[in-house]
Amino acid sequence: MKVTGTMQTPSVDINLYGPEMAEDPWASLRRIRELGPLVWNERGQWITAHDRVCRQIMNRPLEATMKGVMTSTFGEGAFITMDDRDAHNALRNVWVSAFGTRGVASLVAFTRQIIEARLDEALAALEADGTVDMQPVFCRPIPAYVIAHMMGVGEDVIPTIVEWSDHLATGTSSGHPIDYENDFYWLRAEKARADLADFLLEQVQYRRAHPDHGLISKIVHSDLAATTPDAQMVVNLRQLLFAGNETTSNWLGHLVHIFGTRPDVRAELDADRSLIPSALEEMLRWLGIVHAVPRMVGQGGMEIAGVHLPEGAHIMALIGAAGRDPERYDDPDTFDIHREPKPHLGFGFGLHTCLGAILARMETAQAANALLDRMPSFRFVEPVTYESYMLRGPRRLVIERAD
Repeated sequence: MKVTGTMQTPSVDINLYGPEMAEDPWASLRRIRELGPLVWNERGQWITAHDRVCRQIMNRPLEATMKGVMTSTFGEGAFITMDDRDAHNALRNVWVSAFGTRGVASLVAFTRQIIEARLDEALAALEADGTVDMQPVFCRPIPAYVIAHMMGVGEDVIPTIVEWSDHLATGTSSGHPIDYENDFYWLRAEKARADLADFLLEQVQYRRAHPDHGLISKIVHSDLAATTPDAQMVVNLRQLLFAGNETTSNWLGHLVHIFGTRPDVRAELDADRSLIPSALEEMLRWLGIVHAVPRMVGQGGMEIAGVHLPEGAHIMALIGAAGRDPERYDDPDTFDIHREPKPHLGFGFGLHTCLGAILARMETAQAANALLDRMPSFRFVEPVTYESYMLRGPRRLVIERAD
């Protein structure tokens, strides 16, 4: 137990960054949830696995701020790290139309073209070798190609962008607190951040004289450009490029995983394609991608779940665990594509709801349809494993034909 003022709150000692959490986090998350709405992790942060408490934390950005690891990861001045609503929205709104319904609809044909090309390669490998790893051939590149296209970036740099993004995604692999001067993963991520920033700065400067319809030109030639330094444009573009491909590739990995392990689900979706959107949302609820959202308590502290947290305290809202909260979902550990729809936290909540949610849904729906159209029934040659709990997606997806 941890004493806070006159109260005692339950405590655990759990390494959220350990391999066991990546591979199978659900028993540990259930234990955390059953201990109470707010639990002290002796590794140095408050944690919650309750949907209701996660929403409260995420909906109070001036008290549960983005300072700390989020600012260190994305940079000062990125709208994802801003707690002030007006400043956040001013930057976010530069790209709202591109990520809205009409903007995303204009990308369907290009997205399907990329998906078909990736499937061509996967099917050729399957025919020639008898197996193919769908993660690097299919899941990983699709969203990278789409966001690069949206930015106006050439396809030749996409492999490098993927490498930078992957290094950013694993920057906190050693856990918290981070040894910023010596930690291998953090230093590798720092180099990726710097290299990506240099690349984007060149793009910003080039687009001033050579405008196009991409996301880079949108901010360079926006009303905000006169008061937004190049460095701030870069950190905002960097977050778009990272978030626009890293998380969706994991969702595509979950899609392939489900199709390979649940032939009944695949057959039902093939027979009734109208079920695809609800099935994709159920995958996101049941498996999650972004599993933990870090926050730091702001000036004056805050009270959450009956506990007063002092200024500077670290909080982890375990939003993947919230997707299996029995107070919100009936029989939450069961995968059910016919489940009564209820909004999950897979795309965040409140001020920092994901800008790219419509885009990600379109990409995964197009991929699902393409797999159903062209990919023969398949099974996995080896167990599907996971590398990270925080940003959880399959590491390898090696398949062979099942018929």
